[in-house]
Amino acid sequence: MKRHEALVPLSHHHHHGLVLAQKLQKTEEKDKFREIMKDIEDFWENDGEAHFREEEEILLPLYACYAEIEDDEDIEKMLIDHTVIRGLIVKLRKLERFDYKVFQELGEKLHDHIRMEERVIFPKIESAVPDKELYKVEGKFHIDSYSGK
Repeated sequence: MKRHEALVPLSHHHHHGLVLAQKLQKTEEKDKFREIMKDIEDFWENDGEAHFREEEEILLPLYACYAEIEDDEDIEKMLIDHTVIRGLIVKLRKLERFDYKVFQELGEKLHDHIRMEERVIFPKIESAVPDKELYKVEGKFHIDSYSGK
């Protein structure tokens, strides 16, 4: 799917989130708790947390200038997903013992959320917000820690 240049950094973050989601969905009881937690922490601290803030503080307010979002169920779902994912991160940080079901739950939620943003939210934004306005937000998103883009 062709993505507007200004949104490419967010799609890069999504790619790495999907890689983590896939790993989490395949987690089993025998897997190493500390290694998986390190992967989650690295993703969250380097990309995930900032990514959510940028969508909420930069992208959605811009979209709201050009589209009616008050009753938009997709935007509502996006924001609820952000809250649920943040909650799962907090829950995982509090675990004293390995609980692979929580890892799998985070993996599934992260996967479904990213797919929804790429397939539903971003196309809505690209069709509603004029190109020149999208280009104004280019460079306001943090650089992906994996790809450097």
